[in-house]
Amino acid sequence: MTNIRPVAALLLGGMLAATPALGPALAQSKGQIERLQSLETQVAALGGPVEVAQLSPSVAADFEIRLQNLERSIQDLTGKYEESTYQVTQLRERLEKVNADVDFRLKELEKGGGNTGGAMGGAMGGAMSDAAPSKPAKAAADDKKAADKPAQSAAANPPSTAGLSPEKQYEQAFELLRNSDYDRAEKALQEFIAKNKSHAYAGNAQYWLGESYYVRNKFPEAAQAFAEVLSKYRTNPKAADSLLKLGMTLQQMNKKSDACTAFGQLLTKFPEASASVKRRADTERKRINCPA
Repeated sequence: MTNIRPVAALLLGGMLAATPALGPALAQSKGQIERLQSLETQVAALGGPVEVAQLSPSVAADFEIRLQNLERSIQDLTGKYEESTYQVTQLRERLEKVNADVDFRLKELEKGGGNTGGAMGGAMGGAMSDAAPSKPAKAAADDKKAADKPAQSAAANPPSTAGLSPEKQYEQAFELLRNSDYDRAEKALQEFIAKNKSHAYAGNAQYWLGESYYVRNKFPEAAQAFAEVLSKYRTNPKAADSLLKLGMTLQQMNKKSDACTAFGQLLTKFPEASASVKRRADTERKRINCPA
């Protein structure tokens, strides 16, 4: 009995010593209990337990309908986007084919222009006699010199443009070029440019004038024509093509350094040039071993 009393005294002393540390915790618990009792009192005053608000069936149905409409709209937009993407892809492929076809035609023209005499002479003669008026039948009775005169006159003079709009004049000149009637095309293009310097087609006409010189191996005239496109019609769609053909013309004139400069400037001055023009410039640079 004498041993138990000291132990009890020690335990009681420890509890009393710990009381100051438990004070704040007990006070906090008491505050939480009071808040809980206050909330219970407020709930009771409202007339019962508080439940989470539920949507009425009509409102829920309306939300469901709206959600379904949104889903359908998204599906429609997705379908239209995919269709537009497909159409853009198709247009891009068609454009690439057109560019390839134009490149092929220009190469054929250049090949034709490279054969001085022979085949080129025959093609030029045939084209000019096709385009000439039907006077040789009457001149057949005369001597050969008299028969050649009407053909030469017809070849030198382009068709009359009296009363034609600038667009029709351009189409007429371009048709002569397409028919390989280069002499008359040259005159017609020069006339169009002189009369319509500020027209939207003036830059195109200047470019095709250079082409008419190039295919006939008139390289100095071609270089000047292409250079004028770059100086007078810098924003024309044919400007990049003109710089490419200027480089090719300078190459034909044995001005390799200038030609390489032209090919190099094409990418820096005309980054928006078509893929076919850029490929052709790169091919020509490699062909004449331009420095990298």
